[in-house]
Amino acid sequence: MKRLERVIAMAAALLLLTGCGTTSAQTTTQSALENEAAEFGENLAALLNSGKSKKLFDLWTGSDDLDTEPLADAVMPGAKAKGIKWEYKSGDFSSQEGSVTLKWTTTKRHSSREYKVKKVDGEWRLEDNPLIQAAICSPFSVDGTDAPVVEALEGGLGPCHDYDNGGTSKEGQILLLVPGEHTVSVDALKNIVKQPYKAMAYPAYSVEIDFSLKPGAREDGTNLVPDKPVLASGYADAVKAAFLEDDSSSCESAQCINGETQDQRDNLFDGITVTPTDDIMHPIIGGTYQHWKDDGYYQRDASKLDWDLTINEKGIFANVYDNESTGLGS
Repeated sequence: MKRLERVIAMAAALLLLTGCGTTSAQTTTQSALENEAAEFGENLAALLNSGKSKKLFDLWTGSDDLDTEPLADAVMPGAKAKGIKWEYKSGDFSSQEGSVTLKWTTTKRHSSREYKVKKVDGEWRLEDNPLIQAAICSPFSVDGTDAPVVEALEGGLGPCHDYDNGGTSKEGQILLLVPGEHTVSVDALKNIVKQPYKAMAYPAYSVEIDFSLKPGAREDGTNLVPDKPVLASGYADAVKAAFLEDDSSSCESAQCINGETQDQRDNLFDGITVTPTDDIMHPIIGGTYQHWKDDGYYQRDASKLDWDLTINEKGIFANVYDNESTGLGS
């Protein structure tokens, strides 16, 4: 009987030891993965802080993909990131995939960004491009580097899109930027805003340029505009030209009344005056314009027009809503 009890006790002890061994192995494995995540995350933060754009691009799995490989030509030269600091925050790795979260800080904002990772041939790689895709699709430069024209990518991946043909990919100018402060010049804005201008590229997937909105990141885009735009010497002439632009056939110009011609001739804005203010979107419009009614043109007070401007990477455009022609006012 005593012998049986000793056997049972030994078996129980052996089972306990086996369980401890399993727990110890699991703990060791988890600790190793935590260390790998921290090492990868700290290395990624260092690459972002030092602006190692080529190494960052190569760390992305898409750099090996034939569909996105042409983007390599658009990678900016390496340069220390300005105005932004990255730090490793946390990581969660399994044996083949996981994520790291980095904290970023600028003088005005702070947040965090999660990066999905996976193991490829024994090396941890980023699943998403850590560089910002600035697809302006017309001549521009960043930090003195002219954007190259990159061929159309397969699978609707851009870099630009032809929205007149279902949004298909087409070639165009693009640069891949490290997040941080940059100097920007856009040919279409040369008579509107003084260039190059400084702008913060906040961490995001892509770039937009919209002077009606403040700098910052929205959804997956960062608005690459200055805090306080300085107007170019040709600004007033550019605004007037936007009013004079004749594209009534497509009803996208100021001359096309409220989106349709309504059997009515175009307004004539030759007599308007433009006085710049400290707000790039709201100059003072004065002088007179000619409005067609019944059998001829009549002079109207331009200061009473309802209008707005669009200023983006394509230039400046005026939208005029003429109450006289629409019956919304007098």
